[in-house]
Amino acid sequence: MKKIFVYSGILLFLMLAGINKVFAQVDTCSKYNKVAALLALKKNTPKVVIVGGIVRAIKPGDTKFAKKYKIQFIDTGCVIENTDCIVEFNKVTFAFLDRKYGKKWRKQIRQDLLGL
Repeated sequence: MKKIFVYSGILLFLMLAGINKVFAQVDTCSKYNKVAALLALKKNTPKVVIVGGIVRAIKPGDTKFAKKYKIQFIDTGCVIENTDCIVEFNKVTFAFLDRKYGKKWRKQIRQDLLGL
């Protein structure tokens, strides 16, 4: 009987972990997608998403870049399941920067951004 209880607990844990992963993926894509990036551009607030971790991912150089090129950086934190949506989001902003400033900004931005 104890084994059944232990196995049931493990199974429940795995199911909940899987459900949580699905919700995190849906949440990521609902916030960061092509439409959201285009809406930010329409509102004249272009954004670039940085996938963070436990430590804050936005660095002092990012603030200087953001001010110069009139964009905002968004730090997602470490709970990201679907980076494809973030790549899609960032590519819209990067295309905007290419049109507005040419390619010179690409040498000044940090190189670890998704979609660059």
